[in-house]
Amino acid sequence: MADFGADVIKVEPPKGGDLMRNMGRIKDMWYAVEGRNKRCVTLNLKSEKGKEMLTDLIKDADILIENFRPGVFKRLGFTWESLHALNPRLVYVTSSGYGQTGPNSHKPGFDRIGLALGGFLEITGFPGEPPVKPGISVADFYTAMFACMGAMFAIYNRDVVGTGEGQMIDCCLTESMLRLQESIIAEYSYDGTIRTRIGNGTLVTVPSGHFLTKDGKYLVLSVSGDKLFKQWCESIGRPELAEVEDYKTGAGRTANREEINAICAEWAKEHTIEECLEVLGDDIPNCPVYNVADIMQDEHFKARNAIVDVDTEQFGTLKMQNCVPKMYGTPGEIKWAGAPLGKFNEEVYGEKLGLTPEDLAKLKEEGVI
Repeated sequence: MADFGADVIKVEPPKGGDLMRNMGRIKDMWYAVEGRNKRCVTLNLKSEKGKEMLTDLIKDADILIENFRPGVFKRLGFTWESLHALNPRLVYVTSSGYGQTGPNSHKPGFDRIGLALGGFLEITGFPGEPPVKPGISVADFYTAMFACMGAMFAIYNRDVVGTGEGQMIDCCLTESMLRLQESIIAEYSYDGTIRTRIGNGTLVTVPSGHFLTKDGKYLVLSVSGDKLFKQWCESIGRPELAEVEDYKTGAGRTANREEINAICAEWAKEHTIEECLEVLGDDIPNCPVYNVADIMQDEHFKARNAIVDVDTEQFGTLKMQNCVPKMYGTPGEIKWAGAPLGKFNEEVYGEKLGLTPEDLAKLKEEGVI
């Protein structure tokens, strides 16, 4: 939202701030990316003055997003009913581990919990081996995306449909991951099949996977449909494979996927990654596995301006991901990186609440900010 022009005021506790500031290998660097374009302020919501100041900020806000464990915000004095009475146009978005209702709603939830209970870990990894967690916070990011979508739908309903009313939106880690489960739940309800870990291949495209090449790189390949399968067979010099009766249909290739993937693996081991990419060409979906250095050097990402330079107070100029999606009518813009804790206290509280530097000095002394 902040990348595309929303005035986002991020409220953090005065001591320590957002947990993200202390996460990762380098303190504050993750926050430099995810806190960008947000006006960060500090506020002690356990103090009566802090609650009063937050209430004043909410009075004319469009959207409020909070990610407390269910019940915490209510105990601080903020309920949907009280917020709606204060500002009927407010869109109130909650983001939690398990959602605001249900027997587990009181439990804390982090990314890994969402991945596990949403079924993601059960299907990620190799047969007979432990589930594999993705290298980044997938559940966190998807829940944030669904929260953003929900908020935009609510704004559309309020302002375009014309109800004039805000609404409450209940997002959670477990259900965000549940929504990603393709037809897995439908399959189980149909014939009791429990999908589990099958490695790097899929049941949909054959051959598919990550194949080790002669020079120690990994070729990513995903072949779907009869036409592409025939083209793949011809490209690797094995046109006869397309005439094998068991390989002629998608169902047949799925049933024999390990055999076909093994053929592909043997072929990849005999060639370098560049040879593989050249042979497979532009029509068969294929690519190498990139690390961050590869990403930074990629000509396509450069042409798309996908990585940009951003000045930071703490680290100098950093490169980071540009705004996504790429909008040609109202493009996003990175105006500043995630700022030091409380950076915008004077600006926001002066502008929104009319507080003076003297007022803020007193609030700081009292531990409110």
